[in-house]
Parts: sequence; structure tokens; C-alpha cells
Amino acid sequence: MMVNREIDYDKLLQNIEEMINTLEYDSSRSGGKTKLNCDKLYYLYQLQQRYHSLLKPKKEVIKK
Repeated sequence: MMVNREIDYDKLLQNIEEMINTLEYDSSRSGGKTKLNCDKLYYLYQLQQRYHSLLKPKKEVIKK
């Protein structure tokens, strides 16, 4: 039986930002690490944008 859990997007974004910072710091110290981390950073930035868009309040259009 699967339990429905609420996702804490704020905490998820904090974790993604911490991973991005760690990988960027690691990449800045070594050129080889930059090559290894570039795809991971790309996908983390994509996730970050997706979760930011989920947290933004949606504007309702009022029809007159």
C-alpha cells in the first residue's frame, strides 16, 4: 500500500541549491572535475527552475 506524502518544495530547493554550490566549488578547484560535474549541474539547474515555477503563486485571470 502506497502512502501519499506531501512534498516540501522549499526544503527540496534548499537541498538542490546546496548541491549546486558544492559542485560549483568542486569544479572551480579542478578542470577535470568541471568536465565531470557539468552535466550534473545542468540538470540540477533545470530541476531548480522547475521547482521555483511550482512555488510561484499562479495569477488568476479575471474575466469581465
